[in-house]
Amino acid sequence: MTTGLQRSAMPAADQEQLLRHLAHEIRQPLSGIESIAYYLDMVLGDAEPEVQQQCERLRRMVQQAHWLLEDASLAMRAAGQPAAPAGLTTILTCIGGQLALHEERNIELTLAPGLPPANVPSGLAYSFCEHLLSFFRLVAQAQDPIQVELVGEGQGMRLTVGAEVLADADELERVVCPQQPGSGIGRVVEAAGGRLATVAAGTRFSLSIFLPAAVE
Repeated sequence: MTTGLQRSAMPAADQEQLLRHLAHEIRQPLSGIESIAYYLDMVLGDAEPEVQQQCERLRRMVQQAHWLLEDASLAMRAAGQPAAPAGLTTILTCIGGQLALHEERNIELTLAPGLPPANVPSGLAYSFCEHLLSFFRLVAQAQDPIQVELVGEGQGMRLTVGAEVLADADELERVVCPQQPGSGIGRVVEAAGGRLATVAAGTRFSLSIFLPAAVE
């Protein structure tokens, strides 16, 4: 068994490889549980509403577990990664189109024209944006539309993602802004030299992220 002292002495690349291996081993039974939940939902279609609600709850728990594994992986990848320019407008447009096509989700994009590339840990910009939207779809249980806004601000830009959600706002804040070592979202924003804030108003929940512009 790997002890805490041994983990702290492991190179970052080895830690990431260990996490990927553990995540793979955990995802296999999770996927099995999710398949069982879908099967039960089909064969128990005429069951009491309470039974159907429990099947739906089971699926959500599995989806949230998948997201948390991805979040841990993102946190490990952000550690020590140098910043690099990333065109968020192109990335967000691509992800929004994919979600609309494959999941029929309504993603409302408001993207200011002429923004410079953002400063984001190298190679993580697409994964980071995809992970943000997955948070709203899988964890926050967002209702359509999910609104995404990217505008210029000072020496950088502000990315805001928000929606009406079914999940509890306090619980969502604990997921995104936990105690040390923090979340994957928070670690990427920190590595980029940015700032992360949560905004809750009634059933609406938003993430507001400032990212500096990349230095040419």
